[in-house]
Amino acid sequence: MTVTALHSRTGLPLVGGYGPAQAAKEALTRGLSAELAPQGIRVVGLRPQGMPETRTIKEAFEPRAKATGMTWEQWQELLAGRTHPRRLMTLAEMADVAVFMASDKASGMTGTTVNLTMGSLDD
Repeated sequence: MTVTALHSRTGLPLVGGYGPAQAAKEALTRGLSAELAPQGIRVVGLRPQGMPETRTIKEAFEPRAKATGMTWEQWQELLAGRTHPRRLMTLAEMADVAVFMASDKASGMTGTTVNLTMGSLDD
């Protein structure tokens, strides 16, 4: 199971090579699935929107705070405003999807990345 980010599918300012790196992880997910599926090994990815509880989103916020003058609260509101429910996903919600994807109930899924951006990115 891999974890990528919205940046894999859309251009965003102030992220440098992060987007192409995430796109490469999604390509790796597909490639590994093609290689490993004949042995009964599934490979799937998760693509969440930013989750406030994670260190990654806080690290992404810091350079933007300096560049834009946004507060942590404003940053979260900006990201949440891009989602359909106007909120950010929790780490627990992502964990629930990961558990499902690792279970036999998702046995028909391989070689794909699950879009968990809460509607901010259409696939």
